[in-house]
Amino acid sequence: MQNIVDDVYEELKAAVEKTAGKPCAIAYSGGLDSSLLLAISDYKYIPYTLGFSDSRDIENVDDASMILKLQVKKIILDDMDIQSYIDQLLKIDPKITRMEMGYELVLFILMDFIPEKYVVTGQGADEIFYGYRRFIDNPRLKNDTYMNRLFNVTLPRERKMAEYYDKELITPYLSPGIMRIRHNITRENNIQGNRNKIILREIAQKVALPEEIYNRSKTAAQYGSGINKYLLRQSDKIYRNE
Repeated sequence: MQNIVDDVYEELKAAVEKTAGKPCAIAYSGGLDSSLLLAISDYKYIPYTLGFSDSRDIENVDDASMILKLQVKKIILDDMDIQSYIDQLLKIDPKITRMEMGYELVLFILMDFIPEKYVVTGQGADEIFYGYRRFIDNPRLKNDTYMNRLFNVTLPRERKMAEYYDKELITPYLSPGIMRIRHNITRENNIQGNRNKIILREIAQKVALPEEIYNRSKTAAQYGSGINKYLLRQSDKIYRNE
């Protein structure tokens, strides 16, 4: 177990080191995945978060910024024309589902307000390191289907989203180095009882992240930001082409 923890740590460090000298923002939620990448960068990435003012992500980021002594740039959705972003996302990917719209809107709107050329995300952490709750609830569930969708649907769409803003996405959890050792990143190495992402949590300890950060329960971006509530309220107006 310790070997794979060390291997993943070294590959994440290598991926982050490749961004040295580049102006990098990071999509930050105050949770494990983004906090770990921020710590490995020696807090050189510039953290941004997005959400409604009363959302869980804004609350979590306020808490994390005090614990880690960070200055996080917050993008508040309260008075924003979200429909215009929905319309543009539908042009980028007419096949995007309502569920996908929820989490992709967070990244899409965020990129509009980030001046940095490069945007670091924690994409892939849930798929590779068994971060979804369903992996705990269903011991027989494998991550192959989720990985295939990530590479064949989600990542190509997010690259188009980044291109729209003339940005480049950086995904350290999906680096070539991580992919080379993926066969050793097993369910058994990542799930213990009701705890998941064990490998990443151990690395978080190694880089001295506080426990209240690396053991914080995960909330999906569309829920943590409050975007999902908005989409539910506006469900009859969102897909104007339907």
